[in-house]
Amino acid sequence: MEALQKLPIIRMMSRSPASPVNPPPRPPPETAYESTPVTSPRSLRQLSILALGATCFLASTAITRRAVYRRHLRVKPKFWEPNTNPHEHFSPFHDAIQALNLASMNIFSLAITGVGGTMWAFDISGLKEAQVALRGRLNYETIYRGGEAVPESLGDLLKASREIAEKEEDENGKPETPR
Repeated sequence: MEALQKLPIIRMMSRSPASPVNPPPRPPPETAYESTPVTSPRSLRQLSILALGATCFLASTAITRRAVYRRHLRVKPKFWEPNTNPHEHFSPFHDAIQALNLASMNIFSLAITGVGGTMWAFDISGLKEAQVALRGRLNYETIYRGGEAVPESLGDLLKASREIAEKEEDENGKPETPR
């Protein structure tokens, strides 16, 4: 008899619970960061600047290597020639100008590559967009209001920027930090 009394208890324990009539709402899906695809015309224009810089850097490196190799061939003495008195006309001005030209070409091409990569990374397509982004980041409009005079030097600009920051801190109620 005890076995019969335990049987309904076991049966009740083995039943699955009833599913709720209204299931709990699911959390909203996370919004993914949407950006322009790599193959869009805007992105390809940005990547073209990067590709131009990389191509210029490759060309300037090749030109520099060729110039150094030619110089090395000119300076290196022939097999039976003495190396104490090379018969080369030495012009420090010519060498300095050539070195300056090669260095300028290398730096300029590297700068184009850096600007192109930065524009692609920050999704900036042109000079106007870069100007708007930079001015927004530096609070340009709050410093240069319509009726105010434009600061003439960097010191005046920093002073105006600090005054605006102090005004904003006072308006927000934040205590000033001692300097």
